[in-house]
Amino acid sequence: MEVHPLLGRLDKLLAEEGDVVGRGPEAPPHQGISPGLRDGSAHVLRCLKVWFELPTDVFHAATANIDSFLAKMKAQPKHLSCIAVAAFHLACTQYKQEFGCSVPDPQTLVYISQSRCSASDLVRMEAILANKLSDQSIPPLPVTCVSFIRAMWEISRAASQQLSIPHALPNLPQHLLHQLEILVCDSTTMRIRPCELVLALLAVEFQRISGCEKSAVSAALMGFITELQKYCGIQSSDFLKTHTLVLSILDRYNGDSGVPHRQRLVWKLSNRTLKHLRPTDKLRATLPRISEESADRNCQVRLRSSSECSLESLSDSDSSSTSSRHNHLHGPGLGQALNSDTESDIEMEEPRSWAKIVASN
Repeated sequence: MEVHPLLGRLDKLLAEEGDVVGRGPEAPPHQGISPGLRDGSAHVLRCLKVWFELPTDVFHAATANIDSFLAKMKAQPKHLSCIAVAAFHLACTQYKQEFGCSVPDPQTLVYISQSRCSASDLVRMEAILANKLSDQSIPPLPVTCVSFIRAMWEISRAASQQLSIPHALPNLPQHLLHQLEILVCDSTTMRIRPCELVLALLAVEFQRISGCEKSAVSAALMGFITELQKYCGIQSSDFLKTHTLVLSILDRYNGDSGVPHRQRLVWKLSNRTLKHLRPTDKLRATLPRISEESADRNCQVRLRSSSECSLESLSDSDSSSTSSRHNHLHGPGLGQALNSDTESDIEMEEPRSWAKIVASN
């Protein structure tokens, strides 16, 4: 695998990277869309990407659409949920135009995201986003961090193969893509160049691969980071700050505190579904007392077991004959209890039949 064609691809990405400094919300809390609100919407988009089983490119394009739109337009917090799902639907359309993928239905996207907007509102907001981001009806896919991490990983992988490094780099690991999504969800990384953020993440990964020991493999991998840093024109001081920031974000995410941005899902159920989910509505709060007139404990056990077996085996049609037979065998106390408890048997019949339905399903 040659390195020079891969460097040409990296040159193209650097040319299309653009100036991302100053992008994203700067408003303090309670004045416009704050960085915290933006981060919460980014985590929701990440969940939507997983729900619809879409590639990570869709998520990165959606967050780039939101950040670019908020840099140009002032929006209120109540409109952020509609902007987020519209940016996600637009990213699906952008990715489908170049690579092909399934685009979720707007109505389904509104239901799953539980955003307070309608499908028509989503379509109108998507048209506004496309108009502000580009002069085309469907803007092209923006250059994002995922484009850089693929290019830089392939360059490092090709260089490791040419240098005949033992245990050369494999294909791009999936956990790196997950970690990159976590970094993009944090608003503190928006003012960092995508190539610089990706290079800092690669430095963390190469340090993990090589371990704490200084060896030829470790020196070679960190040499790749140094050469890529010079190639992209990244200052050493800026790179150290970004590297520290990446470590802190990943440590906070992997720590016990977890992610502060969580969406509480509220499921809307119909009355018909609620009836199936509440089978104990017709049950009595207290069951009637059964009196047994027998002093012998063993006899009480036999009477209780025989009455349970008779109740389970006999039907409602011959309940009268069952009661008379129990009166003859076991005395008047149990027979009167069985005769007086026919109403409770009828009321308990529905829960028993519901249990059979659940067991059969």
